[in-house]
Amino acid sequence: MSKIKKGLGDIDTSALGDFAAENFPKTQPAKSKLNKEKPEKDVTITLRIPPRIAKDLRIKAATADKTQREFILEGLKKMGIDVKDEDIADRRKS
Repeated sequence: MSKIKKGLGDIDTSALGDFAAENFPKTQPAKSKLNKEKPEKDVTITLRIPPRIAKDLRIKAATADKTQREFILEGLKKMGIDVKDEDIADRRKS
């Protein structure tokens, strides 16, 4: 039986070990992933377009108070591509 003196009298470390083994898990439980689906990571694409189209895109997006990303994703959705509303949302505002 090992004993340690720490200002509180004799402490029976084997009894503490037994108590810990009976009352506390040996490892931490795995973190629950309940309803916490990780969002997909965005993929970067590079698209070369004429300057006049880039300018028009900036103007139309700004006029609609949207980012260019939002504006383009909404256009893709109208073309029939499976784009969800949460894909379109401006992530800087959340």
